Amino acid sequence: MRYLIRNLLIIFFLINVTACKTYRIIAEKQDTPENSFDINLSGETPNYFDLKYWVEHPKKENHYATLPKNYIDSIYDYEPTIDVFFVHPTLYFKGNTWNADINNKKLNKEVGSAAIKNQASVYLGIAKIYAPHYRQMHIQSYYDLKNGLQAFEVAYLDVKNAFNYYWENFNKGNKFIIAGHSQGTNHSERLLKEIILENDTMRNQLLISYLPGMPIKQFHKDLPPCSSPNQLNCFLSWRTLAEGYFPKDWEVSDSISCVNPISWQTDNLLSKKEEHLGILFQNHKIYYPNSIESYTDKGVVWIKPIKIPFACFYKMKNYHIADYNLFWLNIRNNLRFRLNEI
Repeated sequence: MRYLIRNLLIIFFLINVTACKTYRIIAEKQDTPENSFDINLSGETPNYFDLKYWVEHPKKENHYATLPKNYIDSIYDYEPTIDVFFVHPTLYFKGNTWNADINNKKLNKEVGSAAIKNQASVYLGIAKIYAPHYRQMHIQSYYDLKNGLQAFEVAYLDVKNAFNYYWENFNKGNKFIIAGHSQGTNHSERLLKEIILENDTMRNQLLISYLPGMPIKQFHKDLPPCSSPNQLNCFLSWRTLAEGYFPKDWEVSDSISCVNPISWQTDNLLSKKEEHLGILFQNHKIYYPNSIESYTDKGVVWIKPIKIPFACFYKMKNYHIADYNLFWLNIRNNLRFRLNEI
């Protein structure tokens, strides 16, 4: 987990090719909150009636979710009839409380310009995006479980309340997708297990669940892992590492669900370069199709060395932060392929 968190703090792919300079902004070592968890320090509970508590929502005037600047979508749907409920990953790295202040404008803007712009945007023009702000737990909660588990409860309660508000006020009978990343995947898994899959109507309207960035095993009899590129009523999960690398404290197990987000198979075979459709960079453009080969093994996706210009400047061992960026167009195109089955 230490290696995962270290790479989580890397802001992905800030590249200035013209000047032949590359910058990787690495967050300083994060401090653990000095105080023990105190519910009274968790701040205001969000009221999801108010649009300010949604980082992305169809009714907001300004949107963080935009398509890549150099990508033209000829079949973009301006009035989709499918929804996606997206739970963003951890971006709360520095602070002296175990949960982020829901009214922290700077942090909320970072959530939009990072997670929504680079991750949730993959669903834009396919589904209406509902993404709540929530009192995300401090990144150190993954180390300090005594305080972290209580912080997780606060964060999850917000996510659950946001979903229930979405369901009661916005869903209107639409089929929907659950999606997240990292901490957002943890909350999404619990939401599925405790709420959605225990409700017949919700379960019947759920199309597919995206749960990348965390080790996910099948957790409910009615939601199997996806095993083919056109399957629905299942979940997709993957964690991305450089070939041959395994963080020492990661669980190694074939029981952890992992799909190859290029071939969308779970057969451990190497994907073909020509199947890879490009990488979404920090300048919000897609470059270098046919640059990644990947295969699954022991619950992770291993990618072979990326052979593109300036590759050495953004080489990583753990590509957790780029679970969406590396495969953005592959995810988008495959979702459309799956939805053809409806």
